[in-house]
Amino acid sequence: MKLRLSLLLVALLLTTVRFQAQYAEGDRWYNNPLGFEPVKLHTAMGFILPAVATGACLLLTERDSATAGRVSVYEGIGLSWGYKYPHTFLPGNTVGVQYRLRKFLSVGAEFDVLFPRDDYNRTTGFAIRPFARFYAVNRDPWRLYFESGGGLIYTLTEFPKPTDRDDRLGLRLNGITKYGIGTDIRIAEHTYLMFSIRHVHISNGNSKGVERNPSHDSNGVFVGISKTLH
Repeated sequence: MKLRLSLLLVALLLTTVRFQAQYAEGDRWYNNPLGFEPVKLHTAMGFILPAVATGACLLLTERDSATAGRVSVYEGIGLSWGYKYPHTFLPGNTVGVQYRLRKFLSVGAEFDVLFPRDDYNRTTGFAIRPFARFYAVNRDPWRLYFESGGGLIYTLTEFPKPTDRDDRLGLRLNGITKYGIGTDIRIAEHTYLMFSIRHVHISNGNSKGVERNPSHDSNGVFVGISKTLH
């Protein structure tokens, strides 16, 4: 099983990564490590690639009855800081649920209430984001994973608003994608402390044209508590 999983990951890497990486304007590799062409996990690919990888894992690996099927719920706080002007601060509260498909793989959904804040934006957003988590380490005391997923966010006012550097006005309904690495550390029976570092992207994919698609990009942290249900 480990050999087949390794071959799968190598194949995905070879088919998605170019040697000449291209980034969106204003991005640097350290701001958005997986934002280069054609991977672009900060766009719709942040949902598509994990979905493809999840399907392939289910086809190529066997179910582990000892861990598969477990459900966990979690809640926490996220803080994210925009690295592009106007450097929007994005705090929020998150609740989520995930379902273990394999020892090394789980899928789930997050529900966020977000509060974008900067000199031009002051609104509240409600988001839902399906995701997949791939565990590089999955031991009883702690787990280490990579996650990615994308969904939708609705804000009470248009987001982002025009600035003195960009006169474009965003929409109320946008897409939201997140990817990052995280860890779960057991602090009690069936209870884990969660910590992750995430990249956040919000835009509408030019649904109303590029003139209505300013975007938000930020990096930040998430801290929460997870409880495994039986």
